[in-house]
Amino acid sequence: MPIVIDPEDTSPAPWNPSSLDVITGAMQLCQAIGVGERVKAADIEVCMNALEGIVRELSIYGVTWPKVSSAPVEIEWDPLAPDRFTPPEDYFGVPVLKYLDAGDFARQLGQLTKVQYELLDATKTAEHPTHFYVAPNFTFMLWPVPEQDPTLTLTYQSIAINAVISDTPVAYKAYLNGLQYLLADEISLKYGVPQDVRVELGARATQKRVLMVQWATESAPMFITVDD
Repeated sequence: MPIVIDPEDTSPAPWNPSSLDVITGAMQLCQAIGVGERVKAADIEVCMNALEGIVRELSIYGVTWPKVSSAPVEIEWDPLAPDRFTPPEDYFGVPVLKYLDAGDFARQLGQLTKVQYELLDATKTAEHPTHFYVAPNFTFMLWPVPEQDPTLTLTYQSIAINAVISDTPVAYKAYLNGLQYLLADEISLKYGVPQDVRVELGARATQKRVLMVQWATESAPMFITVDD
């Protein structure tokens, strides 16, 4: 699981805790192990699954966790299904879809809501699409239907790759300390943590998440729509 470490960090001993360090800290916060004790293999598996879920949910709370593709990804157009395409497997959201016009200029397509898309004539065709709609299953629907390969490129936020126990999770360094609190809050019920401690862990996890959001930087265009 890659964590984006501040490239300007020039300290002689950079702080790069691994996923195992995060798990150890969370287990200590839950009072499941003492200082200096090692986490058992079974507990590592449980915590890794929980950490993976936390990583993938952070963006829901507004934390800039998913990485933005560094370069536009070329989309393969299927003439047998000219009105749609499936995005790359690591697609998460915030799509910026463009096509190349006759002058090789990349023109951005507008994104439609479900209601807007359903009001359109889905059989209409044109040389190039002008809009798209993302279905709940992440299928991209093009409108109007292109009559030829529109040479599409897609920039998007991608899902962080799976966590690796020995690697540093991919996030801004300011987020790293907060991960152990989020993990401790997530696993506290599984480990029978007393209620008063769970309340404290929940409060601290919420505080850390708020700080993460405050430090999150906008890294891609955001499109907010409301469907009826």
